[in-house]
Parts: sequence; C-alpha cells; structure tokens
Amino acid sequence: MRPLLLFILVCLLGSCKKEELATVSNNIPPPDYTIEPVVVENYINRTYILTLGREPDETEFTNARQSLLNAQLDSTSRQAFLQDVFSDPSYLSAVYNQNKIDLLNNIDTSEFTNWINIFQFLLLDTTNQASWPYLQLETNRLIDLRNAYSDFTSGAIAVDELQRRMCNNYLYDQINMGVANFVISTFQHLINRNPTGSEQQNGINMVGGINAILFLQAGSTKDEYLDILTHANNYFESQVVLLYHKFLNREPDTDEMVKGTLKYSSTGDYTAVQRDILSTNEFIGIQ
Repeated sequence: MRPLLLFILVCLLGSCKKEELATVSNNIPPPDYTIEPVVVENYINRTYILTLGREPDETEFTNARQSLLNAQLDSTSRQAFLQDVFSDPSYLSAVYNQNKIDLLNNIDTSEFTNWINIFQFLLLDTTNQASWPYLQLETNRLIDLRNAYSDFTSGAIAVDELQRRMCNNYLYDQINMGVANFVISTFQHLINRNPTGSEQQNGINMVGGINAILFLQAGSTKDEYLDILTHANNYFESQVVLLYHKFLNREPDTDEMVKGTLKYSSTGDYTAVQRDILSTNEFIGIQ
C-alpha cells in the first residue's frame, strides 16, 4: 500500500473513534421558578369569584395578569393585587349579601321597610298605647337593620356590628322563635357551634333580662348578650375557621389559628385575615 494512501486511511479511522461522555456526580439541575401563566390566571379568577362573587372583567383580568406575571407572583405583587380586589365596591356588598343569606335566609330587603311601616302605623293607634315601648323598640331595631347596608358599605360599621344588627331584629326573632332557639341560633351563626348547657342557660337568662355571666362577661339584655358574643375570643376563632373552610377547604392548624385570631381580635380587620390566606402558595396552587 502506498504511504500516502495508508496515511489517509489511518486518519479516517481515527476520526471515527466514538467519544465517551464524562459523568459528573451530584449534577442536579437548578429548580425552575418560572410561574406558568395558567397558574396566575386561575389565581385571579378564583380570588374574584370567592371574594366578590363574580369573575373579573377583561380590564381587571388583563391588568392583574400582567402585574403578577411581571413580578413572578412575588409578595409585593400579591399584596397589590389583593388590595385592588378588596378595594372594589362590590366586595363589601358581597360580604353583606352573604351574611344576609346566612343570618336572615336571604330575606328581601323590601321586607325591612314593610315591617317598619307596620310598626309605625301601630304606633299611631292610641289603643296600642300600652305597647308603644315595644313597638318603638321593634321599629328602631328594624331601622338599624335597614340602614346596615349603607352603614357597612360606607365603612361606618364593621362586620361584627353588621352581624349584630342582623341578629337583633324582629325578622331574626321570627325565624328563630323563642329565646332558647335564639341563643342556639346565634351560637351556631356567630360562634360556629352549639352552646354548652351552661352557656345556653346563661344566654337565655341574659336575653330574658336576668343578670348572667357568659364568656366571663356579665350582662342582662339582648344587646349585651350579642355584644359579648361578638367580642369573645371564640367569635374571632370561629371567623378564622370559616375563612379557612371557604378558601382552603380545611381547618387552620394551630399556628394559623393563633395568628389569624390575634390579628382579627387586635385590629378588627376582617379582610386582613383573608389577605393572609389568599396570598399563600397553597391558595395560589404552587409549591
């Protein structure tokens, strides 16, 4: 074989040699922190539906999607988004309507005015003079109930006062006939459980005008009973539990219960607890 041909053949055979890949131990790819657009879109829609009772309109959805994606759902962008949601006028209306459903069986608000007119008419009849104090009391309670929507949506009253008004009126009494049923119902609605035997009896006495002790507080009227109920630690705990049920479909753990209860009881800010829940990775659906 000629030397030149042999040289070319050797070179060609050498270039076909298979290269072996080197293996590097503990070579783990870095995690991918990129947020998928679908996660953000689901987060926006769920937040609007659960807090406002509606889907976002096109402008709301586009603005929220852009700001959250640009910031990769960081803490600041989450809080800014939730601030926009809770600042929407329909938020307080939604809270009012949900409480009206829960406490008054979603009775039409026109009934408030109808019964006010009935009691005011009876007050004009002198034959009812002996009943005037009772008729005036019922009229005043119904007026407070009728004004609850405007007072709440304007920020003049908070959730606890809204709930007190919805429990302290002629219509709620008709739904829950009798003092015993009233006490049981208010415990179920405001404390999220039935009263113990002692709590029920003390509640009945208090609502009936007899001085009694409930949650270590003394009272002897229906107003004082409801005030004690909505300022008890049990009340704040129950509201935290209901929010975790609503948004995460589970019970809060011990740490979440303590932090949520303390925040609500110390600030009176019902939405602050919601913001904490809605800004979690768990609610958003990311690890």
